[in-house]
Parts: sequence; structure tokens; C-alpha cells
Amino acid sequence: MGEPMAVVTVLRPVVPLREVERRPVAPVQDAGEPSLFQAGQVRVTAERLVVGGQSWALRDVLQVETARRTPKVWPYLLAVGLAGALGLPLLSWLSVSVTALKGAYEAGLILTALGLFASMAALLVVEDTHYLVLGLPGGSRRVFGSHDPQLIARLAGTVRAACQRP
Repeated sequence: MGEPMAVVTVLRPVVPLREVERRPVAPVQDAGEPSLFQAGQVRVTAERLVVGGQSWALRDVLQVETARRTPKVWPYLLAVGLAGALGLPLLSWLSVSVTALKGAYEAGLILTALGLFASMAALLVVEDTHYLVLGLPGGSRRVFGSHDPQLIARLAGTVRAACQRP
């Protein structure tokens, strides 16, 4: 028949796109105002902040803040703990029990391994989300979010500076 074929899998690193780059970019209407800051769908001029299709007049902005939201990791930690505390002892018991349970052992082994390693992988890639929060007359509002804290800090600084201009 011949020699067995080898299967080769090539893994390439994937660089995650920032929140700004992920969203479809709509053209920002230029009303003759020079941009103080522009990144993707976000644009700051001397008079307004434009995010996507929404616009806020900077004269209405009372306060500019940044906020950070940390995602919940307890479900992943719980899955790792359950796989270690219950899955592994159960697999140990199934491996020495009757041969009629061999299918259960293999299924349990696959489920435990998937749960354990998927939870560990999720814990490794979890990221904080940073938001630009505007204090408006009607209350505070999160207007833009990104996983890039430096982008949000630069944006907040630019909006603050633009709000303080006469």
C-alpha cells in the first residue's frame, strides 16, 4: 500500500484586533472641523465627540472619566476546581471498575480534559475592558469601550482638553 501519510498542522499566531479595528468603519462626516483625535470610528473635534453614528457636543460634557470592567473568572475557576476535585477521582474509580464501564471512562476522560484545558485557556486570554465615560446633564454614560487601555487614556485626555478650551 505504501507508507502512511503524515499530517502536518501549521499554527500561526493570531493577533487580536482592537475594539476600534473590529467594528466596521463608517465614514465620519467632516463638517470642516479639524480632528484632535481619530481612531477608527472615534473622532474628537473642538466641538464634538463622534463614536460610530452618535455624536455628543463637548459643551454638554460635565465630566470625563475612564472605567475598567474586569470579566468574571469564577465560572472558569469553578470548572478547573470541579475537574480536579471530582473529575479526576471519578476517572480513577472508573479506570479500575468493571469492563462494562470502559465507554464511560473514555467519555469521562474526554469531558474532564476538555473542561479542564478549556477553562485554563479561557483564564489565560481573559482581558479587561476599558470604557470612556462621559458625565452628561442626564447622567453618566459609557460611550466607547476597548481592550486597549492606552487608547482609552489618550481619548479621555483629548476629550478633557477639548472640553476645557474656551
